Amino acid sequence: MSAKQETICVDNVGFWRGRRKVLDGVSCRLQSGTLTALIGHNGAGKSTLIKLCLGLITPKKGKVKVLGGRPGASPISVGYLPENVSFYDGMTIRDNLNYFADLKNIPRQRADELIESLGLSTVAVQKVGQCSKGQRQRLGLAQALLAKPKLLFLDEPTVGLDPTASDFMY
Repeated sequence: MSAKQETICVDNVGFWRGRRKVLDGVSCRLQSGTLTALIGHNGAGKSTLIKLCLGLITPKKGKVKVLGGRPGASPISVGYLPENVSFYDGMTIRDNLNYFADLKNIPRQRADELIESLGLSTVAVQKVGQCSKGQRQRLGLAQALLAKPKLLFLDEPTVGLDPTASDFMY
């Protein structure tokens, strides 16, 4: 039996915003095939740690490795659903997802599969500006899953959702 591959390696990471320490001495190793939750109060640094792992920001000290390399080196291999999703409100759900599929050279059939599996088929022709928070979150999840990523980050995926939509997201 082979050992699981290390997906994320965070080693003594520190990050400051001005003089305020957001993260200091954070270390963890996450294996492939696992589900991990970051739990903490508002301002604890959960989103900051995710952004470090995505390569959107750089640690002030320590090292971060994702999928064996530097964060952000394999963007297609990593999916991300941010806390606050943002789309083109004047475009339909389907058009938004097709747009991102085209950008990533992913067949539009994959977008159609996600629309169906995430319960968006009845509203796929609706403009995103007219969608509920739950529909927007499902669209965000569809976008994050488009490339069939090896690693998926979900930053507070159920914030603002009703219980039924939260259940669906889980």
